Amino acid sequence: MDAREDLRAFLRSGRPAVELEHHRATYRRTRVATVSVVVVAVMFTVGRFESPTIAVGGILGMCFSVLLHALVRKRASLLEMIVFDTILYVGATVFADAPELPLFVAMSQLFILFLFVPGRAALVAAFGFLVLAWIATAINLANPTQQRTAGDTMLLVVVVAILAAGPSIWTQLRAGAGMHRLRARQEQLAREKDQLLADKDRFVASVSHEIRTPLTAVVGLAHTLAEANGELSVEERDEFVDTIVEQGEEVASIVEDLLVAARAGSGHLALVVGEVDLAEEVQSVTSDEVEVTVSGPLVVVGDPVRVRQVLRNLVSNAMRYGGPTKRVALHRRGVLGIVSVQDDGPAIPPEDLDTIFAAYGRAHDRPGRTDSVGLGLTVSRQLARMMGGDVSYSHDGRWASFQLTLPLAVTDTAKAIRADPAEALAAHGVTPRPEAD
Repeated sequence: MDAREDLRAFLRSGRPAVELEHHRATYRRTRVATVSVVVVAVMFTVGRFESPTIAVGGILGMCFSVLLHALVRKRASLLEMIVFDTILYVGATVFADAPELPLFVAMSQLFILFLFVPGRAALVAAFGFLVLAWIATAINLANPTQQRTAGDTMLLVVVVAILAAGPSIWTQLRAGAGMHRLRARQEQLAREKDQLLADKDRFVASVSHEIRTPLTAVVGLAHTLAEANGELSVEERDEFVDTIVEQGEEVASIVEDLLVAARAGSGHLALVVGEVDLAEEVQSVTSDEVEVTVSGPLVVVGDPVRVRQVLRNLVSNAMRYGGPTKRVALHRRGVLGIVSVQDDGPAIPPEDLDTIFAAYGRAHDRPGRTDSVGLGLTVSRQLARMMGGDVSYSHDGRWASFQLTLPLAVTDTAKAIRADPAEALAAHGVTPRPEAD
C-alpha cells in the first residue's frame, strides 16, 4: 500500500523526481553543442560515402531544426525540448532504414524524462514515445527496399545515436553530480545536527549546574539571615550579604548572556549607542588581583551596557580558565580602541581555535573545573561586531590574549552621537537592528 500511495502522490504532485536548478539549461546547452559538433563532422566526412546526398541532407536538416528550436525557443520547458528532439530523432531513423534505432532513441530520452519531468507528464510523453517508436519501426520494416548504401546508413545511425544519447548522458551525469553534492551536504548537516544536540545537552547540564550553585548559596544564606534572630555579628551579616550580592550578580550575568544570544540570533537585539570610556568600564569589572595598564584616555563608540558585558565575559573567562597571572592592557591602534585581557596560561590548541567562539563552545577544558555555559565568547563577539568592532584571540608564546576592538569616538562621531545615536553607528558602518516589541 505504501508503494502505491507514493506512486499516486508522485503522479498528482506536478513535481519531478529530481529538482536541480540547472537541469533545463544543461540539456539545452548540451543539445546545441552536440548538434554543432555533428554538423561540422558531417561536412568533413561527406565525401567518404558513395551516395551521401539524401543522408547528409536529412542529417543537416534535423540538426538545423534542433538549432533553430534552441534559438527561437530559449525559454522552452524541458519537456518541450525532449519531445521535439525525440520526434526529430525517431523520424530520422525512418530514413536510416534502421528498425532497431527508434526504440533506442525513445529509451535514451525516457531516462531523463522520468528524472526531470513531473510524473503525469512524463507518463503521457513516454507512452507517446513508445507509440512513435513502434510506428517508425513498422515503417522501416514495411520498406526494406530503400536505396541506401552501407555508409549512408551507418552515418545516420551514428549521428542519431550521438544526438539522442549525448544530451541524455550528460544531463544524467550532471544530475548524479548534483545529487552527490546534495547527499554530501545532507551528511554534513546530519553530523552538525548530532554535534549541536550533544553540545546542547552539555549546555543544559552546564546551565543547570551554574545557576543552581549560586542560587543554592543565595537561598541558604538568605535562610540563615532570616533565622539568625540577632545571633550573627555585623561582620558576619555583611559577609553573607556580600556573598548573596556576588552570587546573585553571577546568576544575572548568565541569564543576560542567554537573553542576548537569543535576541542577537533572531535579529531583535537593540543597541543604545554612546561614548564609552573603556578605562572606567574595565575598572568596573576587574578586581585588585588583575593588573590594569592604560595608555592614555580611550573613548569609543558603543553601547555602555554591552561593552561592560563583553569585558565582564572576557575577564571571567580569564579568571576561570587562565593562568595564575592576569592583566588587562588598554591602548589604541589607528582608529580603534583595544582592550587586551591576558593571562599566562597555556595556548588554546590550534584545532580548537575555530570552535571557541561557536555557541556552547569553551576555550579550555580544565581538570576540576565545571563546564561553563559556553556562550560568553559567542555573545562577546556578536556584541562587538554589532558595535563595529570584534573579539579575537592570540598567543605570543607566553601570554594568551582575548582582544576587544571598538571604533574610537572621533569629533564627527561625537557630534553625531549628541544628535542621533543611530547616526553615530552609521558613521562607523554599523546598522543597529531594532528590538522587537
